This record gives sequence, C-alpha cells and structure tokens, in this order.
Amino acid sequence: MTTPSICKKTITCFCLLGLLSGAASGQSSETAPKEEIIVIGVTPNDGLGLPEGKLPYRVQSASAEQLERAQSLDLSDYLRNNASSITINDAANNPLQPDVQFRGYSASPLLGLAQGIAVYQNGVRINEPLGDTVNWDLLPESAIRRINLISGANPLFGLNTLGGALAVTMKNGFNSEGHHVEVVGGSFDRIVTSAESSANNGTWGYYANLSYFDEDGWRDESASDALNFYGSLGWRGALSELNLNVQHGDTELLGNGAIPVELAALDRDAIFTAPDRTSNDLLMISMDGNHNVTDNIKLSGTAFYRENKTSSFNGDGSEYAVCEFRGGDALLEGLEEDDLEEIEEALEGMGVDVSLDDDDLCEGQFADADALEDFLNRQALAAGEDEEFDLENVDISGTGELADEAINNISRRKQESYGADMQLSWLHDLMGNENTMIFGLSYFNGQSEFQSVTELSGLDENTRSTVGLGSGTFVDEAATNIDTETETFSVYFMNSMDVTDALTLTLSVRMNNTLITLTDNSGERPELNGEHDYFRINPAVGLTWQVNEAMNVYGNYSESNRAPTPIELACNDSVFTRAQAAAVAAGEDADDVEFECRLPNAFLADPPLEDVVTRSFEAGMRGNVGLANYHLGFFHSTNNNDIIFQSTGRATGLFGNVDKTRRLGLEGILHGGTDRMNWFIAYTYLKATFENDFEAITSEGHPNGEEIEGGEGATIDVSSGDDIPGLPDHSLKLGADYLLFDNLSLGFDVIYNASQVLRGDESNQLDTLDGYAVVNLRGRYRFNDHLELFARITNLFDKDYESFGLLGEEPGEVEVPLFEDFENPRFVGPGAPRAGFVGIKLSL
Repeated sequence: MTTPSICKKTITCFCLLGLLSGAASGQSSETAPKEEIIVIGVTPNDGLGLPEGKLPYRVQSASAEQLERAQSLDLSDYLRNNASSITINDAANNPLQPDVQFRGYSASPLLGLAQGIAVYQNGVRINEPLGDTVNWDLLPESAIRRINLISGANPLFGLNTLGGALAVTMKNGFNSEGHHVEVVGGSFDRIVTSAESSANNGTWGYYANLSYFDEDGWRDESASDALNFYGSLGWRGALSELNLNVQHGDTELLGNGAIPVELAALDRDAIFTAPDRTSNDLLMISMDGNHNVTDNIKLSGTAFYRENKTSSFNGDGSEYAVCEFRGGDALLEGLEEDDLEEIEEALEGMGVDVSLDDDDLCEGQFADADALEDFLNRQALAAGEDEEFDLENVDISGTGELADEAINNISRRKQESYGADMQLSWLHDLMGNENTMIFGLSYFNGQSEFQSVTELSGLDENTRSTVGLGSGTFVDEAATNIDTETETFSVYFMNSMDVTDALTLTLSVRMNNTLITLTDNSGERPELNGEHDYFRINPAVGLTWQVNEAMNVYGNYSESNRAPTPIELACNDSVFTRAQAAAVAAGEDADDVEFECRLPNAFLADPPLEDVVTRSFEAGMRGNVGLANYHLGFFHSTNNNDIIFQSTGRATGLFGNVDKTRRLGLEGILHGGTDRMNWFIAYTYLKATFENDFEAITSEGHPNGEEIEGGEGATIDVSSGDDIPGLPDHSLKLGADYLLFDNLSLGFDVIYNASQVLRGDESNQLDTLDGYAVVNLRGRYRFNDHLELFARITNLFDKDYESFGLLGEEPGEVEVPLFEDFENPRFVGPGAPRAGFVGIKLSL
C-alpha cells in the first residue's frame, strides 16, 4: 500500500468520524460515555501534567485495576493482549524475556537488538547502560500503580525515545492501601505468588511487595524462576511529598530460543542446543518528591542508583574441530599451506622427517592451537633440542581436555547507573490564556564491566545440552574484558499554551550531550579504547483542537535521537573495512581477512557509528460516538542513520548504519462500557521499510546469498522499499469483560498478527512467517470483599503458531544424529500451547 493511498484512507476515516461525532455531540449526557479526566505526565518526572485532550500525541493508559482484571503474567503480557500497535516476538522463548515492539520499535532484553523505546519506572530510566536493553523480569506487575504508553519521538523523554516511551508508576502507601496475598498455579508447573501490604497515617506511609515466579516451562530444559521485592516509604506534608523506593530482583531464566522448522514439525517442545541461561541480580534505590512553591509553581525531582549483575551461559553448536595429528588429537587454528611448510622445516631441523597435508589441519576450521605447540615441543625434546618450539603463525589459545562438538559462551556484565532529574513546573496565564511551562535538567551516568570467554565443550546427543561437559579449553581470541561508561547531560523545556478555549499549542525542546568511553582491560586490544561524543537538540511542536464535546483533533511533529550503545560501537561493520585496509598495507590480500563478532561474547574495534535521528509526525482524532470512545490516528517516522544488527546465523554478526528506514501506519480503536460490560477493538496497519539500497550480511544458509570470501556469512542486496523483518503489517486485538452476576465476571481477548519477514532475509526474497490468531479466556468469582477466585485459559484452541523467525545455518552442521538430515536454515520461535491457570486472592 503506498503512502498516498494510506493518506486518502486516513482523510476519509477522519471525515466519517467527524460526521458521526458531530451527530453524537447532540446526545444527552446519560447516553454519551463518561470518563474520568486523567492528568498525564508529559515528562518522566511528572510535574504538573496535562489532560489527555491537550496532548498532541496519543497516550495509552492502564491502572492497577485493569492490570489485575486482565490476569496477565507480567507487564509485557498485558501489553501483548491489550495495547494497540504492540506486537511480541518470542525470540528467547521465555515468557519473561519477550521482544516488545511498538510501532516497529523495540524494547527487549536481547543484548544487541536495536532498541527504540525508553522505559521509565517512577521517573528513572531503566534501559540498561550497555545496550539499552529492558529486563521485563525485573518489573513486578503486582507493584505497578499505573502505566502510560506515550507515542512518537517525544524529545522530553530523552534518548532512545524513537517510537515512544513507557512510563511506569509504582504503588506507594498513599496511592494503594490494604494487604493482599495472591497465588496462581497451573500448566507448566507454574506457580506465581505475590504479597503486598500498604498503609499510611496521613503523614507517613509504606508499601511493600514480594513476588515470586517459578515454572518448569513448556519446552524441554526451560525451568525459570524470578524473585522481586519492591518497597516504598513515603512522607506527605502540607506542600511537599517525598518517597524512598527500594527494589531487589533475583532471577534465573532459561530461554532456549528458536528451533529448526524441521524440528518444530517433529516436536514443538524440543530445543536445538542448550542451555541459554540468563541470571539477573538487581539492586535499585531511588528517591522522588515534589514541593509546591506556590499554588501554581511546583518543584519536583528524582535521584537514583541502580546496579544489575547479569551472568549468561549459552550452549551453542561449534565451528571448531579436533584433528588427528601425528597419531594424537590436537586442536589447530587457521593454518594454511605456508604454515604446513614451516612446520615441516622446523621438524626436519629437529631430526623429525614428516610430510603434512591439508587433512592434518582440518582446513577451514578454527580451534585451539596450544595442543599443537605442546606436541611440537615433545617432538623437539625427542630430537634432543633444548629450546621450546614457538611457531609465530599459530595463535595460542588455552589447553585442556579436547572437545569439538559444541561451545559454551560464558559472560558476566555488571551495569551500574546513577543520575538525577530536576524540573520546575509553572502554571500561569499568558496573554489571558492558561499556560503550562516546564523547565528541567537531567544527568545520567551508566558504567559497565563486561567479561566473556568461549569454552570448547562436548554435546549430549540426547538433551543437546553442554551443561557439565566443558573441556576447560578456552579460545583466547574470543575473550573480552572491557569497561564502558555512558554519560548524558540534558536540558529540556516544554510550554503548552491555550491559544483559545478549544486550541492548545505545545512546544518542546531537549538538548542531549552524550559521551561514551570504552576501555580495554585485557591489554591485548588497545584498538577498543576510545571516546565518542554525541550532541543534538531535538524539537517538537503540536496542536490540539477540541472541535466539540465529542471530538478532539491533534497533530504533532517531533524529533528524538539515540546515541549508539557501547556494544554497538565496539562491534560494527567499519571494523571489517579497517581490517582489510590494514591487510593491504601489510602486503596481504584483503579477501583473506576474516571478520566475526559474537554477541554478547566479543567486541571488536570501535570506529564511530552515527547516532540515530528520528523525525516523527502523527495526527489523529479522538472522542466518542454514542456509547463508544474512539481514536483514529496516522503516524509516520523516519530514522536517519538507523543502526541494524546483521546476523550471520548464530551469535555472530555486526552493527552498521543504514541511511534511512521508515515506519508509517494507521491506528484505530473503539472501546466502551456499561455498568456490566467493558469492551475494546483495536487495529493497526504498519508498513516498516528500508528506504535505501544497501548490501546486508546474513547467514550462509540464505539460498540467494553470495558467500563472503575469506569470512563468515553471505551478502544479500536490500532494495529501498523492502520490509524490515519481524514486524507484521496488520495486527488486530479485541476483548471484553462481562459481569454475568454481581459476583461473577467472564472475559476474553483475541490477538491476530499477520505474516512477517524472517530476520536475516532483509531482501524479502523468501517465504514469510505465517500469521496467526490466539484466543484467551478468563473468569473471576468474588465470594466477598476478602476472597476472590479466578482462572485463565491461554491459547484456547491450542493453535500451533510462531511469533518469531530467522535464517540460520543448516541445522545438520550440529553433530547430533537427529539433525543429520535437517537442511532447512529456517528457525522459528514456537508459541506456547494451550494452558490453564487458577488463582486465589485474599484481601485483608
């Protein structure tokens, strides 16, 4: 569908809704839907806020009561089922590790995925420093008071707000009172418990929440658990308030990722290789408060410290090989014909007559060369030589028991961040009209320590797991030990003025200055050391027009930017070009240069990437028609210098800027309710495309790819207009809750997502991943004010579907008998089967 056709349909829908709302404006107040006027914070630090009707962009909100009624597992699950323009990719295949996508932009725990959503908790930005990732497992839903999903490249929400921002307000002793215990159990041996307690005496208040998740998982070898504590101590005075918040999270998640389509056809519960374990240990302390200087002037601020220690253990297929050399096993790396001749000459000088051929060196393989050096030293001693043998052209790695079936990618990262935000809000009259002005300062410092190693390992043919089979042999060239620091200082300003009683003009601007520093601690890679400075001023301007009581029209233009993350700076495609140039300068062939980057297990040199700049426009109308409220909107955003991760099929790949990408679409939602029923229906059309021609790196398994000479992977030609992978063009959601009796309610929701392009097929040459629809049911029975029983069935019709797909290497390369005949390089993330859960809630 072309842009003009979308615009025509948008204008047509606007006209139709305008006519309907004009007719509805004459209805009596008894028939028109009534909604509480909610004041929404226009910055992460709420300040005075504005009514939704004065915001020139769309905001989707949900309260604690709505989250509870939906019976969602966590916040991401609620967004999947209820928020329009949200889709989920189950890339990790763990319910607490989803890729959440809003209007084609991501908020994900996957290190290396380009992030485009800023997430705030009580005004604290919780995107992690190393890769802007979002750990959904560390955000307990039962402690959430309210969420606001803000659309567009809103500069007031700072870096990474390319597609939008998610602002989460947690409970405290003043906005939530009472004592509650909830227990849920059911399929997959899942047990979810939470206990919360809160109270206040008018001056002091407390809130405490302890939640625990534990399950065996529906796939093999996928048990996970998550423990979270959140507490708040608050004080309220006549003009001021202050909250001290403490959070601790301890989670261990197994997400065994996508599997070959041929394996999915045999057993959807199966895993490819395992384990893929991620452990998080979080401590966060924050303080937020405000003071009413006068009736119209408010001073508010937030300060925080956050520390998250993450360990990961990823078992994967191996590209390494054990060679039989001179009657014994040895691990040899990257040796060529010239090296063979040098070895022969060296051995002949020791009195050893030997003739070597390519088969002795497993040509084209990569592995540990230390065993070879040990062998040559033994040969030297046997020949009466006293000197240790040292072959310059052999890269020495570790030693240990030899194994070649698999590898263990082991990493640890410690991420610390701290910062503060202070803002002044002023409500006053300007030229006789109401005016709200906000001025703020923000500082953020994020530091990361990252260490990783690659260990050669064996592979259990039955479980495809490497756990406990490590050889103790580590590949030195794949080891990483770096520190990173990201420091951002921001100044922002917003002014919202009522030009007339019906027309409001909003102007915003934010200046971001970001300095990113990388330091190599190994002493082996000085090329990693570097500083990168990014400065940008982002503006926004918007208008809202209250046409009548039933219709509000808005339009907004905004800009925002995202500085490259440390992991993107340390692993990008400029490295390959520089490596080739260095080879030519040394008199070598550039085509012989091999390039590889493992995520999250290795970094390469850090030539600069450009920061991503998003220019966004959206327009829409909202209001009511009869008993229903509606929203219809159009959005268009362009990313300049977008950063994409180009995968070569496994954990390998690299980052690079592409000139331009675009996301445009339509959103429509109807929702309404009576005393006994609430319902909604939401539709989104999204067209996310690359807007320039470029050459992408993908898996060698791509049937139309051109193999990279001297390196890993293949290249494909991406053309302007090709769809960005992983994003369905169409998504539809509908749901309802009905109070059947005074104490019994029933509800359902339906999700439909259309087909999507496989990740790794940026050129759109292959068959897409099929679309799917899933139906969920829920019910709640209230015995009295203190006891409730509830139940939920997910995937009611036990639909086999996949929400994620990518192109990898041929599965048969993994040395497991089951995979010997697997040739299809398509991998999929299967959706969970039908499941049932029952819970009970006790309130005191």
